[in-house]
Amino acid sequence: MSIDKLSSAANIIAALRAEMGSRGERLGKKGTESTPAPSTGHTRGDTKVLRKQLAEIVQAVSIQDPAAVKAVQPQMVRAILLWEFGPALREHPDWQPIMESITQTLGEHPPTQSQLLKLIADLKR
Repeated sequence: MSIDKLSSAANIIAALRAEMGSRGERLGKKGTESTPAPSTGHTRGDTKVLRKQLAEIVQAVSIQDPAAVKAVQPQMVRAILLWEFGPALREHPDWQPIMESITQTLGEHPPTQSQLLKLIADLKR
């Protein structure tokens, strides 16, 4: 399914996909066996549902408050990952480290931060 309706989120979703892939590669290079997420036959949900979830998450967040934006990032990442990969991803043994790694990576990348602020502003409309 296309994510055109969430165009301001497209780059963030792409970054999450890339981080998930690179994390798996890093684990493989270290000689640590990577356990894949359980297969559930999950197909991505409706983008309208994701948009609604994200809008609910950010409704009380002020984009002028960096602490509030930082605090909401893990919730947004979680919602996007579960939409993209399905709820079985939570069963993955590295679920929490994956979440922390992606959230940290987003926080360290200024262009992604500006896209996140734009997404939050779009979702609040």
